[in-house]
Amino acid sequence: MNESRSSSSAPPHDGETVAPEAVATFLVRLGKALHTYGTPSHRTEDALTRVARRLGVRGQFLVTPTSILGSFGEDDAQITRLARVDAGETDLRKLTQLHQVIRDVFAGTLGIRAASAAVDEIQAAPPAYGPLLAWLAFAATSAAAARFFDGGVAEILASAGAGAAIGLLNIVGSERPRLTRLLPVLSGMVAALLAGVLAATHGVFAPIVILASLIVLLPGLTLTVAMNELALNHVVSGTARMTAATVTFLELAFGVALGSEIARRVAGIVTVPAAPSHLPEWTVAPALAVAALSLTVLFRARIHDALLILLMATIAFATARLGTGAFGPELGAGLGALGLGVAANAASRWLDQPTAIALLPALLLLVPGSLGFRSLQALLADDVVGGIESLFTMAIVAVALVSGLLVANLLVIPRRLL
Repeated sequence: MNESRSSSSAPPHDGETVAPEAVATFLVRLGKALHTYGTPSHRTEDALTRVARRLGVRGQFLVTPTSILGSFGEDDAQITRLARVDAGETDLRKLTQLHQVIRDVFAGTLGIRAASAAVDEIQAAPPAYGPLLAWLAFAATSAAAARFFDGGVAEILASAGAGAAIGLLNIVGSERPRLTRLLPVLSGMVAALLAGVLAATHGVFAPIVILASLIVLLPGLTLTVAMNELALNHVVSGTARMTAATVTFLELAFGVALGSEIARRVAGIVTVPAAPSHLPEWTVAPALAVAALSLTVLFRARIHDALLILLMATIAFATARLGTGAFGPELGAGLGALGLGVAANAASRWLDQPTAIALLPALLLLVPGSLGFRSLQALLADDVVGGIESLFTMAIVAVALVSGLLVANLLVIPRRLL
């Protein structure tokens, strides 16, 4: 829990008198918006604490994945606010706009009423990209992931098709609350069915197709954020995110197991593993470009941020690959996170924008989601040794990623609130 004390240096805000009640309402509204658009709990707490201090109000905050608790004022006359929140989709464009609102409040050029209205306007604005672009980005990300998993042309095309089907399922299903809860299971089942059919008819390597088509849904990023929050002693939030990531892994793995069994029993499809054909090394470069553009859409960043995302993705991928070749996958992931963290912090200071824009899309290329998924698949197939080995490797990689990011924050301190 973070705390801020009154500051006599708070600037005037459009000449209005800042009452604790008005500050409390604004900060809870701001916290809900930051939470919805992908800000981790510890960064949300830090941002709210600093804004409260700048407004001359003593504030204490506790942010979890499902709630925001804030108290304002001195101990004998505190105002307490509690808000129930749900995780939304990361929206880097709206996060950038919220960052601008915070900057204006700090500068004293935006009053509380105007700032609250600006937050409402940001939340009410439609997404930067429509469902068609999101669907295409889902398919393109799956195709790029297939290349990163060392798939051939057949696996890339199959992953794009399966990714498009799963993307359509999730875009349509997200509009129906009752169906939303089943989307991970249904997505895993569709991925396994399509991979089985394509493996039987076109000889593709089914494991690559399954992993690549589900790459957007794998909660590796949630797992990494959870480990980071636990490392920073945000135990409640970190534990909640860790549990949510585990449940999602289980749902996806169960869906894949169910789809594979349906393919075998109903359609008589038995997947025979076939080694994929390897592509030249230079094909990684266009795959990175495709991934950067598609991740720009999926994370709803501004289109002119695509070049920055491509640069960060290249740095993360190159440093991780070099580190893996020299020290193994665990230290390689840590070096990739270190290089990415340093570059992202430097970019955020230089461009004066949230670190998440440079960090989150590229971090998706490093997170150990595929390892966790493979571990659960092995356990469901009664391969206990292989499953535990993959699970342990996933945990080590997650710790390495968090360690790399923490060291990066020491080398290049993020100057901005977000």
